[in-house]
Amino acid sequence: MTSPRRLRLGLALSTSAFALMIAAAPVTPDAQTGALTPAAALAASASAQSDSHASAGGGSASSSSHSEAHATGDGASSSADGGASAHSAGSDGNSSDSSVSTHAGATGSTDPTTGDVTDDSTADGTGDAAFGSGSAEASVELSTSGSDASASGSATADALTDDGATAHADVNGTSTGDGSAFGHAFAAATTDSTADVSSANSASAADADAEVVTTGGGSITANGAADAASSATSEDGTATASSSASVDVSATSAGDGSASASSHIDADSDASTDATAGTAEANAFAEGNADANNTGDASGASAGGTGSAASEAGIGTANTAAASSSVTTAIGVGTSAATSADDTGGTSGSGDGSGDGSGGSSAGEGSGTVSSSQVAEICATSSNGSCSSTRFVALRDGSVTQPAAQVQLSEKDQLW
Repeated sequence: MTSPRRLRLGLALSTSAFALMIAAAPVTPDAQTGALTPAAALAASASAQSDSHASAGGGSASSSSHSEAHATGDGASSSADGGASAHSAGSDGNSSDSSVSTHAGATGSTDPTTGDVTDDSTADGTGDAAFGSGSAEASVELSTSGSDASASGSATADALTDDGATAHADVNGTSTGDGSAFGHAFAAATTDSTADVSSANSASAADADAEVVTTGGGSITANGAADAASSATSEDGTATASSSASVDVSATSAGDGSASASSHIDADSDASTDATAGTAEANAFAEGNADANNTGDASGASAGGTGSAASEAGIGTANTAAASSSVTTAIGVGTSAATSADDTGGTSGSGDGSGDGSGGSSAGEGSGTVSSSQVAEICATSSNGSCSSTRFVALRDGSVTQPAAQVQLSEKDQLW
C-alpha cells in the first residue's frame, strides 16, 4: 500500500522532471496569447566514412583514397581522413611509386528560419605509376557544400625506367564552403637506343599533361615532368648517336576557372657507315609543341621543354658525317604569365619548334647543319588598352628566321 507521503513525493518528482523537459525543449511565443509553447524539436546528426586501397606488382604501383563527411544541425560535426601508398621495383633498377591522402570535414548548423542546415564534403584521390617505358598519373577530386564544409587531397606518382627515364606527376587541392576542385596530371618518358656492327640509333620522347577545373571555394594545382635520354655506339665504333628530351608542365586554378597545359618533345638520331662503299651517314631530328590555356581570373598554365639529338659517323678521316638538332619551347598564360589577355582572364598560347640535320659523304667530309631555336615574345594591345603577350619559338636556319607559332587578337581581344 502506498502512503500519502510517498504519493506526494512521486508527484513532486514527476512534476519537476516534466518541467525540466519543457524548459529544455524549443519554445515559440503563441501569436494570440503570447504564451510560450513547445516547438517541434530539431534533430542533429553526423556521419563520416573513409576507405583507402593500394596495390603493387608487375611493374606498377597504384593507390586510392576516399573520404566523406556529413553533418546536420547545431552541435553536429564529423571528419574523415584516408591515405595509401605503393612501391614496386624491378631487378634492373626500375621502380614505380604512388601515394595519396584525403580529408573531409563537415559542421552542421541551424537556421532560425529554415531549420537544420547540412554540410557535405567528399574527397577522392588516386595515384598510378608504371615503369615499363615510363608513365605516371595522379588525380584529385573534391566537392563541398555548406558554409563549414571542407575537403583536401593530394596525389603523387613517380616512375623510373631501367634506362634512366623518369616521370613525375603531383596534384594538390582544397575546397571549402560551396565549391569543387578537379585535377589530373600525366607524364610519360620513353628512351630507346640500338646498335649493330656499323650503325647506331637513339630515340627519346617526353610528354606531359595537366588539367584543373574549379568552382566556388575550390583551389588546385597539377604538375607533370618527364625526362628521357639515350645514346648508342656501333660495335665497330664508327657510328654514334644520342638524344634527349625533357618537359615540365603546370596548371593551377581557384574560384570559377580552369587551366590546361600540354607539352610534347621528341628527338631522334642515327648514324651508319658502309666500309664497302666507303660512305658515312648521320641524321638528327628534334620536335617541340607546347600548349597552354586558362579561363578565370585566378588560373594559369605553363608548358615547355627542351630536346636535342646528335650523331656522328666516319670511316677513318677521309669520310665523316655529323648532324645535330635541338629545340626549346616555353608557354605561359594566366597567373603564370606577365599579363592576361582580357578582363575575364581567359588566354591561350601555343608553341612549336622542329629541327633536323643530316650529313653524308662518299669521298671527303659531310656534316649536317645545326638548327637552333630561340624564344621570342609578342605583345599585342587589346581594345581596353592592356598589353597581352605570349611566347613562340623561332627557328633559325642559315640567315632566315621563321616563327613556328603565330599569335593574333581575336574579335574578343583574346590571344589565340
